[in-house]
Amino acid sequence: MTASLNILRRGAILLALVSSAGLAVAKNVPGDAAIPVAELMPLTMKHEADLKLSTEQIQALADFRKQAMPSRVAVQKKIVELRGQLRMAILDNQPAADREALMKQIADAEVEHFKGRDRCVEALRKILSAEQFAQLSKLYLAGLR
Repeated sequence: MTASLNILRRGAILLALVSSAGLAVAKNVPGDAAIPVAELMPLTMKHEADLKLSTEQIQALADFRKQAMPSRVAVQKKIVELRGQLRMAILDNQPAADREALMKQIADAEVEHFKGRDRCVEALRKILSAEQFAQLSKLYLAGLR
């Protein structure tokens, strides 16, 4: 009988450990990445031929991507990490001041992300002709759900 109780106790301890570890693993979720307010660059690349981009435009777009991508990726990663930290702070009932500080950091990172997307659209306005940009905008808006 005592052997059965020991097995049950060990099983309960193991279950508790696995359950608490599950929360720690769930901190960062890929779906936490901020949905871009405007994301035109992938569409521009996909519809390069339809937009009739010149060699110079293709090179200018490649240059912009090379320059802008590292900071964009870093901001998106930061948002995911901060959201994971906030999730755990809420679930762990950390002090309200700590949770609010994380919320502020997330808001600041989101604004940084918005500004990066805005810079990208402005670069596209400069690189593309007005007609190309209008065509790209229509393609983008048609694809939103």
